[in-house]
Amino acid sequence: MAEEYYSPQELKEIQQLEKKALEVLLDVCAQANICCFLIGGSALGVVRHGGFIPWDDDVDVGMLREDYQRFLEAAPRLLPKGYSLQTPYNSPYNPYPYTKLRVDGTRFVEYCNHSNRRMHHGVYVDIFPYDEVPDDEAENLRHFEQCQKLILRFVHRQSRDVSRPPHTAGERLIALLRIGVYLGSRLCFPREKLLKKLDRTVTAYNGTGQQGLACLNFPKRKCEYALRKDLFPLAEAQFEGIPVKIPGNYDAYLTTHYGDYRKLPPEQDRLGHRPYEVRL
Repeated sequence: MAEEYYSPQELKEIQQLEKKALEVLLDVCAQANICCFLIGGSALGVVRHGGFIPWDDDVDVGMLREDYQRFLEAAPRLLPKGYSLQTPYNSPYNPYPYTKLRVDGTRFVEYCNHSNRRMHHGVYVDIFPYDEVPDDEAENLRHFEQCQKLILRFVHRQSRDVSRPPHTAGERLIALLRIGVYLGSRLCFPREKLLKKLDRTVTAYNGTGQQGLACLNFPKRKCEYALRKDLFPLAEAQFEGIPVKIPGNYDAYLTTHYGDYRKLPPEQDRLGHRPYEVRL
């Protein structure tokens, strides 16, 4: 039966599964000499809570593009039994244009429109590539919009339904329109060709000496943006007792992302993904 919320006990179980998956990921990276670091809410959790934000239900890991590509090559042969690597390249019905390390034998469906997709739905750790982005503000905006257009095209091609069940007449009309966009996108944009164009676009500025780095999978332009000097050298930290790395100037990084990151949000906003379905 589909659920919109999980119990506190389920959240604890999810976090324990993700902690173990993170340890597996770090072990693969150590074996392959790959550099990775916690980002977003996971980096915030390290600094403010020493691990998970108490209500958080995922782990976010970043890698420079070169390390990300090497991880995709190394992980399939190094991952232990019980874990699967899900990428837009090896999972034809996957709507995510980035990588997830999934825990086999579990189910964590974020949105109702993903529930019937023929893909692995296990509890996961998100893995995001970082690429150079233009330092010039106008060029940065143009590049970001170009990337987002391709990402949205990919997502619409991969998923036919809206993310939450429609309840009103307007929402049902939008859901019908979304089906039309899906069918048209599948006809007009072959998956592999679209992914290649997306990869070319997001990596277009790599090697050009830009000072800005970003994960372009996020819909807000500077949601996951940082200056190279604020990311590197990375800082040593602890995540639930696990040695990890986070952005070196984490204060600048977290302030850019969250403002006064030391201040807890209002209690009503202390929510995770509120997944559509959970089975552990």
